[in-house]
Amino acid sequence: MAKERFDFWDPGQTYVLGHQRPDTDAIAAALGYAWFLTETGGENIVAARAGQVGEQASFALRTFDQAAPRLVPSVAPTFGHASRPQESVAPHAPIVEAMARFARGANVVPVVGTNRKPAGVVTPLALTRAWSRPIGGRQVFAKSCQEIAETLPAFPARDRISDHRNALLRSEGDDFLVVDDEGLYVGVTTRGRILDPPRARLVLVDHNELSQAVPGADEAEIVAVLDHHRLSNPATAIPIPFLIDPVGSSSTLVAEKCRVAELSPPRGIAGLLLSGVLSDTLVFRSPTATPRDRVAGDWLAGLCGVKIDEFGPRLLSAAPGLSARTPAEVVDTDRKLYQMGTKMVSLAQVEVSDMQELPELRAALLEALSAQCLRENLAFSGLMITNVVKGRSHLLCHGDHRIMSLLPFPHVGDEEYDLGDMVSRKKQLAPAIQALMEEGFESP
Repeated sequence: MAKERFDFWDPGQTYVLGHQRPDTDAIAAALGYAWFLTETGGENIVAARAGQVGEQASFALRTFDQAAPRLVPSVAPTFGHASRPQESVAPHAPIVEAMARFARGANVVPVVGTNRKPAGVVTPLALTRAWSRPIGGRQVFAKSCQEIAETLPAFPARDRISDHRNALLRSEGDDFLVVDDEGLYVGVTTRGRILDPPRARLVLVDHNELSQAVPGADEAEIVAVLDHHRLSNPATAIPIPFLIDPVGSSSTLVAEKCRVAELSPPRGIAGLLLSGVLSDTLVFRSPTATPRDRVAGDWLAGLCGVKIDEFGPRLLSAAPGLSARTPAEVVDTDRKLYQMGTKMVSLAQVEVSDMQELPELRAALLEALSAQCLRENLAFSGLMITNVVKGRSHLLCHGDHRIMSLLPFPHVGDEEYDLGDMVSRKKQLAPAIQALMEEGFESP
């Protein structure tokens, strides 16, 4: 066996997970919806996350004594997923051992030393050659497996199959070895399993765009979606449960499903869902907040035994300040990519309790945004800095000069704009940038 796991996901499980840079709502909705699906008859349901847990979500997890969802950094099929562990023979083993394996249905027989390094494989063709060409006059039964072994292409178990597809299509053989990071034997796979590998089963929460999903989602089977953002969903082979509703948070939708099913989440799950509602709605002050969010929040607060007016401000203030992370981390932690026409736009948001650190860090943050634009070929990259105490925001941004020249916000500094009482990336900033993109890049 390999020394460490290469299968980041298990084909026998269904993963409920949010977007690549999970905020509190994405973490809470994943945990809450996984609990709901399990309680309503789902099997092998696992709450997951595609990225690191932020400070605010960590505060909520600690407060309600909950473990973070399992980290699943990619759901792309790998050679490890397509391989099957197959019993090997020692290099010095007589070929009758390999013949016995063929009699039991093996297509190839791996030859592996005590150090777990593969020395080749015995194939039916290799056996035929051994019978026709005795080695040194010895009888064929006296030969060892290593003497007649042939080489096969070997692929690392962690490697994505799609990264090697062209090489595989050019290969003449139908069998391949799979090894771990150190070149040690893991198993055997076939062309058929590589071309049709197991696919991860995903329930997407708090997003429905592949550009925001866990890497490899385009090669996975999406079996359900629960979201409160704009519609930009991937195609599916069959109809699936698909819920997009314009409320303030995905956690609200999970809570409503629980109430309809007459299920009361335990305190820990209820507390996390409440945290998701309060975070995404800024304790109901965001323009995205709806009366349904308030109803869900009150119900969840009763289940977990907290007072919203006391817990809400503590939750919002748990987000780290600008100086607690590197500029690159600030512009990348809570970030969403948007396909706007033919261009890609990145909008990040960071919540702070005051703007005192901004003047000192402005230049470094703008440099990080510029590097992000260059690295990812973005038309525009913005960082929305929201003061959750006063309910006001500033925007730092870098991008195409046509977009920058059209920004309708008061200019207060080098690539810095005052957004006033704008606090919602989804309902206020993103639509505004979308309109500018359509105007700035319209055909002449």
